[in-house]
Amino acid sequence: MGIFKRVGDIVSANLNDMAERFESPETMLRQAIREMDAAVTKQMESAARVIADERLIESELSRCRAKSAELHSRAREAVARGDDAAARRWLSQRQEHEQLISALDDQLASVRSTSTKLRRQLDAMRIRRREAERTLHVLIARDRSTAARRHMAVAQQYGAADAVGFARFDRLRQKVERSEAETDALLELESAIDPLNDFESQPDPDVEAQLLELKKHP
Repeated sequence: MGIFKRVGDIVSANLNDMAERFESPETMLRQAIREMDAAVTKQMESAARVIADERLIESELSRCRAKSAELHSRAREAVARGDDAAARRWLSQRQEHEQLISALDDQLASVRSTSTKLRRQLDAMRIRRREAERTLHVLIARDRSTAARRHMAVAQQYGAADAVGFARFDRLRQKVERSEAETDALLELESAIDPLNDFESQPDPDVEAQLLELKKHP
């Protein structure tokens, strides 16, 4: 999850330099989203490798158990016909397979535990990525609206010819303020205690209203 800490660092470090370097705060947020996408892809690849290991071990375990059962059956047949030497040979081979089965069981338990952990982390990262996308659109809309109002106010106050310097100062100040707001938004996404239950802790007002209406008129 270190990628989300990096996202916070990118937004919060040296706000004045960022305001000069980027044309708009939207650029910074979209870059953060791209880094989140890269992190999700990397996590998905890790999970896929572990899941593949899990399935291969399960397949090998199934073959070993079938072979163990076959060897046990042969040993019973050898005993039935009075061939103790053959029975001992089959039972010895079966014992080796049982030891292998025990080792594979241990490996499978470990791989399954890792697989479960990676799946949960991937789910959490996807939820936080969707939250970041929604936050991005909201902040972009607010930024564009604020920029338009600020431009009109400056133009009216100072006149078109004299507004350039004032507008530039105000634009840079706005970017710094916006960067601070972005920092709070992204760090809030990062610091979520239980992202898997995020939707339950913050129900959608529209959905709740529709649910209430259904309860009134089933």
